[in-house]
Amino acid sequence: MILLTIREAVLRGTLVFYFAVGNIIILFLAYALDVSPENPSMITFFGNPILPKNIGDTNPVDFVLIQLQRSSASSILLFGVFAVAGLIPSMLEKGTVELYLSKPLSRTTLLLSRAVGASAGVALNLIYFAVGIWLVFGIKLSIWHGGFLLSFLFVCIAFLFYFSIVTFVGIVTKSAGFSIMFAFVYTFFSSALESRTKFLYQIWNNDIYRTTLDVLYYITPQLSAMLDNSSRVIGKMPFPPEQLAQTFDILPFVYSLLSSAAIYALASYQFAKQDF
Repeated sequence: MILLTIREAVLRGTLVFYFAVGNIIILFLAYALDVSPENPSMITFFGNPILPKNIGDTNPVDFVLIQLQRSSASSILLFGVFAVAGLIPSMLEKGTVELYLSKPLSRTTLLLSRAVGASAGVALNLIYFAVGIWLVFGIKLSIWHGGFLLSFLFVCIAFLFYFSIVTFVGIVTKSAGFSIMFAFVYTFFSSALESRTKFLYQIWNNDIYRTTLDVLYYITPQLSAMLDNSSRVIGKMPFPPEQLAQTFDILPFVYSLLSSAAIYALASYQFAKQDF
């Protein structure tokens, strides 16, 4: 069922489009980046020196890789929802759901296989892009950055947790469009909750209000925190924003594992009690 879901996600075309865009970026960097023949410690872009591999205690390469990781991971993760959000509602369509339910699988197994397959389709794009960039930096610049690869593994995990929201909304509404819209709204909601002490707390100085924000933060997947921490695996930027100056923290992934497990359980319960 997982393999069939991945195949269906690929046939929808959106993931193929992102795969093609990823290849273009990889080939572009492979052509543009090189090492200066006069100074092997200097990286060139179309033959023009752009940055040294190291400046004192800072690492400009980490800066470049973090920017690539953050932009590509966020784009594929968010726009990947377009490709796979409809996989849950499409399973519930009349005629299709009867076919799935006729298979020797429990409804929980069926739903979770569908969710894992959808997440795996997006993960394949992420991992392919990460390996491609990693090879470009390794072969062309002799920079084999294992942290860059590891960061994308954490992004794939973050998407699986994030997709629990899409799965639950898809089961309840049976609408791909609403699932996509809710997923994008939740992205901004998660970012706002991550910065609640700086912004949302200032709206109302009320203990119940602030406690409610804290509860919402911990009972939902912490997407923004997981993406920030996946970037920290790579390293520190020479002039980092405050959130990237911190060290990697595994707790947002632990909290998100618990919250997404509960959301997947609620989605499974909702699916199990529906009459088809």
